[in-house]
Amino acid sequence: FFVCRGRAPPSLCVPVVMSGSLGEFNAAGPFETRNFVDGEFVKSSSGKTFETVNPATEEVIASVEDSNATDVDAAVAAARRAFSDGSEWKTMNASGRRDLMLKLADAIESNKEYLSKLESLDNGKPWKNGAYSAQIDLHLV
Repeated sequence: FFVCRGRAPPSLCVPVVMSGSLGEFNAAGPFETRNFVDGEFVKSSSGKTFETVNPATEEVIASVEDSNATDVDAAVAAARRAFSDGSEWKTMNASGRRDLMLKLADAIESNKEYLSKLESLDNGKPWKNGAYSAQIDLHLV
């Protein structure tokens, strides 16, 4: 995902991980669990959270926002604004859009071990062993 301030144009937004590596993975966190809407991390409108659990150990990973229809509506409205006629994304040439998508792909690639370990923690699959690697799922990002 990209970090933007307010309604900054896409050319001024950068993938979160472009500002640096996600660092060393720590299964104890901390993890960002807020919703990302309109260029900012926000809590759910209800203020409620729920625990996400590692299915392999049944340990709580983190408490995440319990989003509802109001939160979805806000995210959809922000996405529509970002792609509306006259928006910078819509008026940007194909090369500019490609360059932004390549930045995101590079950010994912440079942080693939961290992302793979996080996905493994969330879905309970072993991160790395002789028969399976959680990095197989990373292409789904």
